[in-house]
Amino acid sequence: MSKNEEKIIKLNELDPNFKYEIQAEPGGENFTRCFACGTCTNGCPIREVDEKYNPRKIIRMALLGMKDKVFKSEFVWLCSAHFTCFESCPQGVNIGEITNTIRNIAIREEHHFSDSLNSSLNKEEVIEFGKLDSNFKYEVAQENGGESITCCFACGSCTTSCPERARDDRYNPRRFIRMVLLGMKEQVFQDPFLWLCSTHYRCSQRCPQEVNIKEIMNSIKNIAIREGYTSPLLTLRDETGDKQERRKK
Repeated sequence: MSKNEEKIIKLNELDPNFKYEIQAEPGGENFTRCFACGTCTNGCPIREVDEKYNPRKIIRMALLGMKDKVFKSEFVWLCSAHFTCFESCPQGVNIGEITNTIRNIAIREEHHFSDSLNSSLNKEEVIEFGKLDSNFKYEVAQENGGESITCCFACGSCTTSCPERARDDRYNPRRFIRMVLLGMKEQVFQDPFLWLCSTHYRCSQRCPQEVNIKEIMNSIKNIAIREGYTSPLLTLRDETGDKQERRKK
């Protein structure tokens, strides 16, 4: 099969009501204003990481009714809602809010990630839609110190300079921020890296987007503590202490 044949759109697979479904959701009201000028794509930081992430293409697919393909697109789930696309759009189309809206519809209808996205994760890290909180990144952004969270476009500069990462590959700032942006709230609160981060500022100094990871980590800790979470490392230390006390007796 040729590349052109692979891209043929089958009319019987289109959902003509999909664009209205998005438009009816909070955040999707301006969706149909898009006329595919491409301004959003030119300013998209995710696009700079990989050319296959194209906001104009996703909006066009949604307008055509390619519902299943939109839900399976990695871009919909990787968009960090940094709003540079919205600021430059001549039609005032808020793509960050629209991708959030699409995620909410997908979660409600229990669709699943594409195989290509799941294959980039370990089997134990496959993400379940029902456990995502699409508002988590906004909750962090509204917290004192968390304002820069949505500026991240996953370049990895933070990870290359992280001393915790040098000790253990599991501690990865880029991966952690991506979990926050995806809405993996419970996993973020339970991740040892949140509580191990030594806030040394090296990551922030190297970040081209000026994402203040130190302050973001503190913001997330504050939210976690307010919601009754504690460090899993502290729990482990308490259990170890109890065992030592029992041995003494």
